[in-house]
Amino acid sequence: MGLGRLQAWMLGLPTAVVYGSLALFISILHNVFLLYYVDTFVDTFVSVYKINKAAFWVGETVFLLWNSLNDPLFGWLSDRHFLSSQPRSGTGLSSRAVVLARVRALGWHGPLLALSFLAFWVPWAPAGLQFLLCLCLYDGFLTLVDLHHHALLADLALSAHDRTHLNFYCSLFSAAGSLSVFASYAFWNKEDFSSFRAFCVALATGSGLGFVGATQLLRRQVEAAGRQPECPALAADGGLCGEELLTG
Repeated sequence: MGLGRLQAWMLGLPTAVVYGSLALFISILHNVFLLYYVDTFVDTFVSVYKINKAAFWVGETVFLLWNSLNDPLFGWLSDRHFLSSQPRSGTGLSSRAVVLARVRALGWHGPLLALSFLAFWVPWAPAGLQFLLCLCLYDGFLTLVDLHHHALLADLALSAHDRTHLNFYCSLFSAAGSLSVFASYAFWNKEDFSSFRAFCVALATGSGLGFVGATQLLRRQVEAAGRQPECPALAADGGLCGEELLTG
C-alpha cells in the first residue's frame, strides 16, 4: 500500500521537476570531476597515480581534439537519427516519438556517464592510458547526456515561459548538485584514497539510479499523456497533456 502511494505520488510530480532532476544527477558527478581529476593524476600536484608530465599532456592534447570533434559530431548524428524521419506538427513541436527516443537515450547514457566517472578513481590500467581513456569516455558520455537533456527542453516546451520554467528547475537542481563538492572535502585524502573512492562509488551509484528512475518516470508521463488526447494542452499540475508536451 505504501509503495503504491509512493509510486502514485512520483507519477504525479510535475514534468518540470522530473526534467530538472536530471541536472542534479549530472551536477553531482561533474563538479567533483572538475575539482579532482587533475589532482588525482598529475605528479606535480602530489598525485595518487603518479603519471609523468609527458603522459598527462599527451592525454590532454588527445582530449582537446576529441572534445572539439564530438560536440558537432554527436549533435549531427542526434539530429539525423532523432529528427530526420520524424514529422513535425502544425504548431512546430517535435513529435512524442522524438521525446520518447531522447528519454530512452538519457536512460542509457546517464548510467554510462556514471560508470565512466567511476573509472577515474579505481586503477585498472597503466596511469597514462587510464587517464586518456577515462577523459575521452567521460567527455563523450557527458556530451551525449547534455545533448539529449538540452534538446529535450525544446521538445517539451514551445513558449519562452515554459522553457524558462524548465530552466529554473534545472538551475535549482544543479545548485543542489554542487553540494557534492563540499561533501567531498570530508573524504579527500591523498595518503588514504579508499574513503574518497567509496564516496565516488556512492555518487556514481546515486547518479546512475537517478537517471534510470527519472527517465522511467518521464517516459510514463509522456506515454500517459498520449492516452489523453482530449486533455488540455497545459495541465494545471504541470503534467504532460495531449500532443503538446508542455509543462506547467
